[in-house]
Amino acid sequence: MSEACDDAFYFSADEKKLIDAEYLLTVNAAKAIKELNHSFGIPYKICLENVTKEFASACTPRMRREKADNILGYNPGILTSNDIKRPGKIDIAVYTNTNGIDIPLCAIEVKGFNPSKQLIIKDLERNSEYFGLASRTGTSTLPFAVFIGLHSYKGVWDDKKEKSNILKVKNRYEKYISGNNNLNSLHQKVDVFTIRRGVLPDLNGPYIQEHGLQGDEDYHFVGVVITTKKNLTIQSTPTQKSYAEV
Repeated sequence: MSEACDDAFYFSADEKKLIDAEYLLTVNAAKAIKELNHSFGIPYKICLENVTKEFASACTPRMRREKADNILGYNPGILTSNDIKRPGKIDIAVYTNTNGIDIPLCAIEVKGFNPSKQLIIKDLERNSEYFGLASRTGTSTLPFAVFIGLHSYKGVWDDKKEKSNILKVKNRYEKYISGNNNLNSLHQKVDVFTIRRGVLPDLNGPYIQEHGLQGDEDYHFVGVVITTKKNLTIQSTPTQKSYAEV
């Protein structure tokens, strides 16, 4: 997220410029995940604009044997296709590979600066849907999903105002979650932090005395990361725990 804001600055020479294109943030996030790989696509396969049906279908186990009164003693449970209520494409989908099978690790939805409440909730609800998926082979084993977004403020001249903005954004997202039954039934971790902030120069310095302020001293960029998981009492299998810790 910080790298995307740096890119926006270098592209425009405007330190306080907001990112116009969400894909700049998306690509930088994907590249950051790529840095965790030790070889091509290992351990993380990163897919941009991944179709929700493909991802959702892979969230449940590939196969499961169901006990039956036949010569085999079981019926093979075969994975069936799944999708969510708001189909489309996931900004970033991350998979791991087990015995040649791609297993979903997380879905990441990305929003640029100052997204509306409606857009935020739509993405959070989409991420939450993956955990309720089920097929003949079992229920969803997705470890976690992530939402990232940015907010901007002006008139931030001191640390007190910076802290106030961070608390304001955190409270805003927590209110969205607590008031939505699709979201508050899951474990939602809200992280809010400063990406970048303007620096107030020495007001008595000769340059400021002659030219005045430049207009980029009081901006504040705030980053938000919301990590969604099943409630900890539900998410207890060793595989899920190890993925979540990664």
